[in-house]
Amino acid sequence: MASTSSPLPASPLLMLLPVPLLLAMARPCSGVDAISTYCAKNGTSAQTQDSIDQVLAALVPRASAAYYATATAGRSSSAVWGLAQCRGDVPRQDCSLCLAAAAKKVASSCRGSSDGRVFYDYCLLRYSSSNFLGLADTGYTLILLNTQNATGVDLAAFDQAQGKLVSRVASEAGDTANKGLATDTTRVGGGGGGAKTTIYGLGWCTRDITVAYCGLCVAQAVAELPNYCRYRRGCRVIYSTCMVRYEVYPFFFPLGGAGASADELGQCDKIVLN
Repeated sequence: MASTSSPLPASPLLMLLPVPLLLAMARPCSGVDAISTYCAKNGTSAQTQDSIDQVLAALVPRASAAYYATATAGRSSSAVWGLAQCRGDVPRQDCSLCLAAAAKKVASSCRGSSDGRVFYDYCLLRYSSSNFLGLADTGYTLILLNTQNATGVDLAAFDQAQGKLVSRVASEAGDTANKGLATDTTRVGGGGGGAKTTIYGLGWCTRDITVAYCGLCVAQAVAELPNYCRYRRGCRVIYSTCMVRYEVYPFFFPLGGAGASADELGQCDKIVLN
């Protein structure tokens, strides 16, 4: 990602007061299914749909090989831009499987839509008839928060520790050498002399945006956490160009051991702001 001092571009969505929408019932906090899918309401022409199909077909093999790819197809009013990216820590096979699922999901869910985006634990994929490449996009906000509060710790100390952790990984995600991904852990003491709790944190930006845009995007995500995630065992704020996340179980690779149990993963509520 190239360095720049340009300000975060204004988005029409940011001019509106975000209205939180709690979607459906709690879902498992981790899994192979899509976390969320966004499809614009405006339709497309047959020529634009052909361009969308070409972009999706090009993105999967390219991003599977390099963990990141952009693609374009069509001209003038039928032009389409696309981006696909895997988290840099996931194994290559998991990256490829995630991208294939993402392309299939967005193609079926958003057919006929000029703007489609799909978010998974391991990857994201999007296309649009407007050129979004290189622009920080915080207009669509997805928040996944664990339904349970942290246990076995002083909650104020827990929030302070996770706040410092996510701020640190958010800052490191913008480092060019990290290719938009940073992970780290911290430990917070248990109440009454109990065992310490490890908190795992991750910051992630799409690789089309600059270091400056990445920093601004993840900083905005970090600022959103206290509004919805106070004391929660885990939470993530996801934009179309960045995300921050923390959990009390290992969720980034290398995982080590057998991984978290279903009880440890817990259930998450999903909130959309737009």
